[in-house]
Amino acid sequence: MITLRDFKDVDSALLLVYLNDGQVTQYITDAISKPYAQEDVQWWLKVGCKENYTKAIEFNGTFVGCISATKGSFEYSRSAELGYWIGREYWNQGIVTQAVKEFAELIFKSTNIARLFNSVVTENQASLRVLEKNAFTHDALIEKASFKKGRFFDECLLSKISSYSCGKR
Repeated sequence: MITLRDFKDVDSALLLVYLNDGQVTQYITDAISKPYAQEDVQWWLKVGCKENYTKAIEFNGTFVGCISATKGSFEYSRSAELGYWIGREYWNQGIVTQAVKEFAELIFKSTNIARLFNSVVTENQASLRVLEKNAFTHDALIEKASFKKGRFFDECLLSKISSYSCGKR
């Protein structure tokens, strides 16, 4: 069973494990420190997870990952960038697919956000499948969208439009 919940202090040990796994962090933002230290965990639990719309992903009572939506500003204030990651031992079990489904419904029902989007490195086929299974549509292929570890990456921009808040609020 999947639960989306606020982060807890007891998540600290697993945060260290997951965010120090190079396979987990290979496609996520370089804004996450490498290595991920205890000080980073404490900042995350006190400050970081309270910014934006952020939830811990829990599977059968165990913290397994994170999902968030970062709301845009000014004329983009009705859009939000979706982000997520999950511990490697929980890959390929449908957990993230279900978490994205539940999170998107929560965001669309409880906020005025009309569009969720994500820019995914083309090599990250698992993440592309998660979004496609959740009816995100391909908006564009962006060449050389990001630069990481000495090389450029192309990214697919995908989005989902709310049927709840579109044109309302």
